[in-house]
Amino acid sequence: MPKPKPLRKLARSQLRAFTIGQLKRQGGLCLVCHKPIDLQIKGEAVCDHDHTTGEIRGILHRSCNAALGKVDNAAGRWGAKSMEYPAIVAWLRSMLAYYDREGCGVIYPFHKTDDEKRLDRNKKAREARAKRAAQVAMKQRSS
Repeated sequence: MPKPKPLRKLARSQLRAFTIGQLKRQGGLCLVCHKPIDLQIKGEAVCDHDHTTGEIRGILHRSCNAALGKVDNAAGRWGAKSMEYPAIVAWLRSMLAYYDREGCGVIYPFHKTDDEKRLDRNKKAREARAKRAAQVAMKQRSS
């Protein structure tokens, strides 16, 4: 097994230049959403890092980085029951495999199809129109 190469720690003053260079090496794209990062927008590009080792993983949109943090916390605390990255990654892979599975062939009892939702909306609208018409009729009778 090859010996891992030692990591060098960036000085704070080097972070902006590193971010720009790394973003160029990434082709100008966020490594999560694969969309361009505009360096002209202040705070758009952030340097994402592993919170356990401190190693920089890549340059991301601020919003993608925030989403990763939320997923890490949710998956770690609720799903994997561990905040260790290997456990979180394993749980997320298992979650994606679960989403790819076939269903059980039965529909949940409270689920409504688009047609059922449309019929409900139409019924509510008819009832609201009838109520307004009744109120108008009552006002006309009393005047």
